[in-house]
Amino acid sequence: MRIGIINAVLFFMFFFLFTACNPFSKNSSQSASIEGKIPSNFTRNKTLYFFRYTDSLSLFLCEKKPTDSCEIKPDGSFKLELKNWNSDGFFDLATTEFTFAKNYFLEQNQNLHLFFEGNDMPLKLSTYQDIGEYNLFLQTFYDTFFREPATKRNYFVISNFMLAPDYAVYINERREHQKLFYKNYFNGQEINNTFKTYFEKELDFNWANDKVYFLWKKRTRQEFVPLDTSYFDFLKVINLDDPSALISPAYTRFIELYLTELYQEELPNLPVGLKQTSFKIAVTGKKLKGLGKKIAYYQLIKNELNGVNLSSNPAQVAYVDSLTNLAFASTGDSAYFRFVKSERNKNN
Repeated sequence: MRIGIINAVLFFMFFFLFTACNPFSKNSSQSASIEGKIPSNFTRNKTLYFFRYTDSLSLFLCEKKPTDSCEIKPDGSFKLELKNWNSDGFFDLATTEFTFAKNYFLEQNQNLHLFFEGNDMPLKLSTYQDIGEYNLFLQTFYDTFFREPATKRNYFVISNFMLAPDYAVYINERREHQKLFYKNYFNGQEINNTFKTYFEKELDFNWANDKVYFLWKKRTRQEFVPLDTSYFDFLKVINLDDPSALISPAYTRFIELYLTELYQEELPNLPVGLKQTSFKIAVTGKKLKGLGKKIAYYQLIKNELNGVNLSSNPAQVAYVDSLTNLAFASTGDSAYFRFVKSERNKNN
């Protein structure tokens, strides 16, 4: 009963998050469109697919699903008409070969123009005109903090060669500059609720990801990393049991990176002969809670299913079943069994 109440509350929060910005009744069907162009010789596939989050599982795994498509004409132009875009949200555009647009924002009744150019991936927008207010902000933000050559080079050097205490100071200051850029850009104007949640969660979790990924890089090089508890100050800011953060890809990425960090800390206690994933499952149950724990279990089970032909590997089938039983015992969520069954059908 208690688990059922918790799941009902979580579902309501998911529903509220993705419909809060919808001023129309839920029976009202809204539309949107995306038109643009890609280099005509860039892909042999002449179908463009529209990817979006479709349910809570696609959010847990940060995997958008194809829901619409359109023809890519011989000159590379395309136009997608979306008849049921009933809540503002994020999308990708891709063929079976390449993803051209990732995490672009689309509002109800909006018409976006996305014209791409270039000979290599990732393609670049040839113009920022008519790409939507929030996509314009994202492109300007990325240009400022990630794409500008000197900034990009400086970040690479610092994140690879600084000591942890100095890197912590640098990455904390970088986050403050990003927050100030965001504040000044919109200058007090009202921001779309869904976009606001997305971007502010991205800022926090990407900051945390930078810190944890830095430690991972140092460990892979077998470098000594002097640390004190202040390095993990992000744990006082972010919340792993946060349904509203599901809209942020950085959130699910952090769960994966942080679990790896926790695993490395516990590695000296790894029992002889125990598989790494089994130990990570144990660490997850011990160190994580709530939604963060639930997502970590999904990630670990999916990793064991990826690229494996289960029909010819009964030992792996039994192992995945044991992990699934552990996840169910820890969370009380029977959806893990349905997830594994669905993934098996894909792989067989």
